Amino acid sequence: MTAWGPDGIVTRPGEGIRIEMGQHWMEVLARSTQTDGQLGVFDFRHGPIKANPPHAHLGFAKALYVLEGYYDFRVGDVESSGGPGTVVVVSRGSQHTFTTSGGRVLFVCSPAGNEEMFLELDAAGPDVTPEQVADITKRWQTISPPGDAAAPWRPES
Repeated sequence: MTAWGPDGIVTRPGEGIRIEMGQHWMEVLARSTQTDGQLGVFDFRHGPIKANPPHAHLGFAKALYVLEGYYDFRVGDVESSGGPGTVVVVSRGSQHTFTTSGGRVLFVCSPAGNEEMFLELDAAGPDVTPEQVADITKRWQTISPPGDAAAPWRPES
């Protein structure tokens, strides 16, 4: 990532931190350490996702901006679908999920946190255990509703 100065940063295409997740990958464009914790930004490229257990983030809100593809969203009890240009805002603590046949979404979270959770999960390596995933997601205040499976580290295809 390229530092811009004390008042902001700039990240050019390909300069972010890339996280591989099989047929999915993301590029962290701005992280907590660069924004004084104010926000995190990442570009998430998805292959098909048929199942994605609902989850909630207690420590931050996030906005999703669809860049490519088509997504089916559920936030709380509301379901909606959309393609490029669609914006979905998920309030702090709101249960949410999405499925897609493939696409690309820009995520912005405030305060920062979602990007740091993914970076920590990636640093745990390919043999990360379900217990390690649970510890990391708990630390980043990401929870699953009672009775639902934990939010996956790598979404199911």
